[in-house]
Amino acid sequence: MEEESEKNPETDVAPALISVHPTHKFVSVAVGSDLRVFNLQESCVVTLADESGAHKDSIRAIRYSANGQLFVSAGDDKLVKIWATDSWRCIYSVVSEKRVSAVGISNDGMFVCFADKFGVVYVVDIEDHDVEDRVPVNKKAVPILSHYCSIITRLEFSLDGRFIVSADRDFKIRVTIFPKNPVNGAHEIQSFCLGHTEFVSCLAFVGCQDYPQGLLVSGSGDSTVRLWDHTSGSLLDTYNCGAQAELLHSNGKEEEILPAITDLCTTPDSSVVAVAIQSLPGVMLLRCNLSTRTLSVAKVVSIAGEAFIPTSIGGHLGF
Repeated sequence: MEEESEKNPETDVAPALISVHPTHKFVSVAVGSDLRVFNLQESCVVTLADESGAHKDSIRAIRYSANGQLFVSAGDDKLVKIWATDSWRCIYSVVSEKRVSAVGISNDGMFVCFADKFGVVYVVDIEDHDVEDRVPVNKKAVPILSHYCSIITRLEFSLDGRFIVSADRDFKIRVTIFPKNPVNGAHEIQSFCLGHTEFVSCLAFVGCQDYPQGLLVSGSGDSTVRLWDHTSGSLLDTYNCGAQAELLHSNGKEEEILPAITDLCTTPDSSVVAVAIQSLPGVMLLRCNLSTRTLSVAKVVSIAGEAFIPTSIGGHLGF
């Protein structure tokens, strides 16, 4: 039985989650155990068909597949629900042994991966997900890799689908080769991306036609966004977002408190990385130059809509 002491005060309250369909047809929002989907094209709320019942505890992760045909929700009720977005019917329901902290979907849409609070990553084969009009099938998940008792915070597949990348609260980013038959396990580690000094909170890939393999971007509780060559584990560039946004402050002692990076996402052309920072009433936009493999600040957009740049690095930018 899962110990009650597993609950961490930092994670007792689930954050509000937002995930956007690849074609911008839907936007999904999870607050607590409540999952809602909005059809942006028809301006209406989508009715979810789930014969097995709704989530009964906080949802911790939501994700659309690359082709938009699947949507996955999972969380503290130890349930991973896989939805078909053409009908918004729950087609698979997977029971996890522990609370789920992250989810990912392979680029071909054939496998759903999820991680639990004890650092184990599982895979579910959903190759036959196009079967219609049925009650959710209870699928069994198979463990494929582990972070050895460290809470996994994020799962991402590389742009070419060769790797599954997992980040944890012990500052590590692991790049693992995703095998053709992952139900037998993913044992071959490609690299570790090491350099963050606090928990890794978010991951994203940047790439373009000239860089099809792409590069990895990560955010952390150490207030930095880092750019990696994930195939070698090499750190290419580091941008200290918290310090540049003038949010660095002291708690009255010698050490300084850095605001955590809470999330990030990239534009379709990978030229800009949008960064959410704890205590920042806005979003920091970073330029990502793939040719020089560098990150630089573009601007910070406040919640009031004003574009401003921190005074420590210049004045207003005319964007």
